[in-house]
This record gives sequence, C-alpha cells and structure tokens, in this order.
Amino acid sequence: MEPKFITVHDTANTNRGADAEAHAAYLKGDSAANAPVSWHFTVDNKKIVQHLPTTESGYHAGDGNGPGNRSSIGVEICENVDGDRAKAEANAAKLIARLKSETGSQVVQHNHWTGKNCPRVIRSRPNGWKDFLKKVESFMGETLTPIMGTPVATIDQAREWLKKKAPDWGLMADLCYSIAPKYGVRADVALAQAVKETGAFRFQGIVKAWQNNFCGLGATGVAATGQELLRGADPNLVSFEQGIHGAIFFDRATGVEAHLQHLYAYATDRPLPLGVVLLDPRFALVKRGAAPYAEHLGAKENPAGTGWAWPGVDYGHSIVRDYLADLVNTKIPEPISDAEKAMQRLLDEEVIFSKHDLKSNVTWEEHCFTLCRLLDRLAKC
Repeated sequence: MEPKFITVHDTANTNRGADAEAHAAYLKGDSAANAPVSWHFTVDNKKIVQHLPTTESGYHAGDGNGPGNRSSIGVEICENVDGDRAKAEANAAKLIARLKSETGSQVVQHNHWTGKNCPRVIRSRPNGWKDFLKKVESFMGETLTPIMGTPVATIDQAREWLKKKAPDWGLMADLCYSIAPKYGVRADVALAQAVKETGAFRFQGIVKAWQNNFCGLGATGVAATGQELLRGADPNLVSFEQGIHGAIFFDRATGVEAHLQHLYAYATDRPLPLGVVLLDPRFALVKRGAAPYAEHLGAKENPAGTGWAWPGVDYGHSIVRDYLADLVNTKIPEPISDAEKAMQRLLDEEVIFSKHDLKSNVTWEEHCFTLCRLLDRLAKC
C-alpha cells in the first residue's frame, strides 16, 4: 500500500483497561480475524502500539476494497474511562503529524468514508475536528533529528569537539565515523549520546571505562549475576560479570559498534546489514523502529510510549540540545600558514617583539632594526 490518507477513529470502547495494549491483544484473536478487522495504530494516554506496517492495507474504514481500506493508515484513539483522553488525543496528534510528514497523506475522519459517527468523541465537541487538525498542525512545526542518515557534523568537527570535551578520547570520533556508515546511523548523533551517557568519558556512574560500554547497555541499576542472556550476541566479544553493572565489550571498537546497533534497532525495523556480527545483547528487546528521531529516545517524549531511557524525561531533547548542537556548531581552527609559523619563531627568538600584518609593507627603519638584532644574536653564538 502507498498511503494517501490517515483515517482517524475512536475505539468506542469505554471499558476500564481498554487501552492500546488491550486492543493489540484483540487484533491477535479470532474475533478480529473473523470480522475481519485490522488497523495500523492504537493510541492511549501512555503509549502508541503499531499493529501493521504502514505499507500494508488494513480493514478499518468500512468501504470494502475502497480507498479507505486500500490507501489509508488507520489510527484508533482509546476511550477507556481509566485513561486520560486529552493526553491520548495529544499523542494521536503527534503521531499523525509524523505520519503526515513522512507520507504526505491527507488526514480524514472515519466518517469521511462511510458517514459513521466516528471519531465520535472528537465529533461531539463544537469545532472538535477543526481543533484536532490544528493540534496536528502544531506538531508539524516541530523539527526532529533523524537518527538514520548522513551526519551533519564532519569528522574534523567531531575531533575538535572532543579536544574540548574529552581530550584523551579523540579516537572515539574516528571509531564512530568509520563504523556508523555500515548501519546508516548518524555518527554525530551516536557520539553526542555517548558523551552524554559517559559524562564526557569520565565514567563517574555505575559503568566504568574498562568495560568499553559507551551507552550504558545492560546497565539497569542492578548489578549483573554473570548469567545474563546474550540473545545471540557474540560471546567472544560481549560478556557480563557478577557484580558489574552493564555489558562488557572486548575493545572500544566493539563497544562503539554495539552502541550503533542499539540505535539502529530503535531507529528502523530493518534487519541488521548482511555479514555483521551481533554485538548488542539487548537488540532483541527493542521495539523495532519505535524511535526514528533522537528526541524520541526518552520514553516520556516518545509517541509510542517506549524508548532508550525510562521514563527518560527530556533525555532525547537533551542529546540534541546540550550535545549535538554544540558538536554541529564546533568551529575548525584555520590552519597556520608557513609565514605565520616563521613570524612566531622570530617572536620566540626575540628577533622581533610584536606580531605584524604579514601583508603590510616593512619600512627600511624597521628592516634595519630587525637585521641589527639578528646580527647581535649571531655575535653571541
């Protein structure tokens, strides 16, 4: 399916506990299969659960083989009485804004296809649909930072940035920028997150430098028993030790690649590139593709209600605001010319006593004084 519409529904289920997860369970059962009925996303006040790829048709619009089913993404908003409906609508608006940006689809009500009074809660309010569309538009203006793609900051900027942040860790720029292209992950985003997670590689938290764990993988706050599952990760390169917090990686390059694999898991639902060795012991635990943007790495700000950090308030925004922005704006010093080096040598040797414009003319008076000082220095040799 190539989406052309996003169809908004209400679940019409006000029962307690009838949240996004409950509807996900319903769709896996015989009742939904026999109906048949299916849609792409269910949204409640805490999370968004995706049921179908946005490229697969669902049965939610009630128009059979018409465009509602065949060319629209179905979004159901929960009505459970024990939920926060306003928050659920806000989450839905944020999701729809992202889907609209990605697909260019038109946002319509279920009513558009069949005349059904749906989404009934939104439609029951004066100007309810107009207000909902305004909320969607308000999120359209939000600039998000993709995790996948070409880095904005260059490797030279990254090296220069680390000179200020962590002078002894300059190699991390080269490792990130050499390994990241294999996965299509932005090296600058990964490096910014690593600097945040490690406190600029000072490792003053529960994970220590010798572990080569630059993003806190497996560090849950409870020390390892040494019996943790590797879930397919190479046991020659990844391990856990009793009493140690988080995973231990064979060397820095292994740790960097495991970090990139974990970002890849959050940013896309694609399989790992052919031929790579799994190094991330938590890769299989990630809700794949749940955080394509750095701002959504914290569960609190993620429309899907999941993320790298839990609850992760301001986590992803902090990566972008406090680290990535500084990296991207890092200035590369202009290279020192041979003429500037020569002038500095003359200053150091006290042949001249102040810097001059290298393009300016020198008077005979200045020339004579400089030569005399040079002769005096030679006479002392």
